[in-house]
Amino acid sequence: MVKKQCKECPWKVKSQNNTSITTFAKKHNKQHNCHMISKNLWDVKEECMCVGSRKQKEKQNNYG
Repeated sequence: MVKKQCKECPWKVKSQNNTSITTFAKKHNKQHNCHMISKNLWDVKEECMCVGSRKQKEKQNNYG
């Protein structure tokens, strides 16, 4: 399991590609894999799940 955010995490670094990932994840309420570890973002596996995605999901659960 990934323990900390990578330096290119879409939830941390803003770019056009990263924004499309985070927007899609929020819109469909989905978590995703780390794009640095797995080529398949949306077939989520616990060992390569994006830390930023996990933190976002926890934040949503706490507020809603």
